[in-house]
Amino acid sequence: MVEADAPGKLVICGEYAVLAGAPAIAVAVDVRARAQVIRTAGPCHFEVAGAGSWSFAWDARGLPCWPDRPDGGRGLVLDALAATLAEAGLALHQGVSIRLDTQAFHAPGGGKLGLGSSAAITAALAAALCAAVGRPLATGTLFELARLAHRRLQGGNGSGIDVAAAVHGGIVGLVPGQEVEVLGWPAGLHWLAAWSGYGAATPPLLARFNAYRRRSGAAGEALVGQLCQAAQAALRAWQGGEAAAVLAALARYRDALAALDAGARIGIVTRAHRRLAALAADAGCLYKTSGAGGGDFGLVLAADAAAIGQATRALAGAGVMVLAGGRGAPGLLLR
Repeated sequence: MVEADAPGKLVICGEYAVLAGAPAIAVAVDVRARAQVIRTAGPCHFEVAGAGSWSFAWDARGLPCWPDRPDGGRGLVLDALAATLAEAGLALHQGVSIRLDTQAFHAPGGGKLGLGSSAAITAALAAALCAAVGRPLATGTLFELARLAHRRLQGGNGSGIDVAAAVHGGIVGLVPGQEVEVLGWPAGLHWLAAWSGYGAATPPLLARFNAYRRRSGAAGEALVGQLCQAAQAALRAWQGGEAAAVLAALARYRDALAALDAGARIGIVTRAHRRLAALAADAGCLYKTSGAGGGDFGLVLAADAAAIGQATRALAGAGVMVLAGGRGAPGLLLR
């Protein structure tokens, strides 16, 4: 039996801009997706914790054939990964029993938290499945195959920053087309994540962004250009390692993202996020949405630990769920 688990992520900066070639930064959070694979002599099985189990067989191409397709799209991650492995010359034909578990990524009410469960489970499954059939993957190969599989799963969308966080852990920077950069944590920077109260589906938000870029002409490209410049400045500030410079760069990025949202009507900054931003500002902290927005988490940041403490108390008093900030959870673990 082989088991792998991978962390979720929060995007610190670069959301949307990364789709236009600019850098993004993400931190791995210790909410983990788990994949277990056992070699079997009999039929193949696929189980999703809390959802059900299904049988399948590999076809001649190494793709799963489902007598009864898993409902709710639960088998799509295996479809995408198997197709990606086949294209890489690693087609699967061995008998396996697979169990996936992403229950930690769900809010108490059942909705998703928006921490990148699909990227985390794609990376975990890729590592466990290849190791179980005697083809363990080096870290760089694992990232690239998981990135391609996750992009296929997302209908061709996605930058790979969430997969980078799942594989490498810690804090990662990604410029499209370049290698992942493992980053340090700026001295004196404190943070936490605040839950908006509801999850948001990423694909519709990305579709609105892409549609806006196609139709908006020079005005839209100017807004996207400003966002990309702010993302580049944020990465430079982060590499410099000083909290004050990072906070100034993130504030610039937040403002550029808000301008894009106002022009494109994407729905990134919602009423819930504005409420969280007000609570953070009252405590002397910077607030920005994380990832595609529209819901999910936002980030509360400050160079003063006391300000973060004050924000924590204010958010708790308002009934807001928070994740305590850290310096990045461990990346993918295989055993």
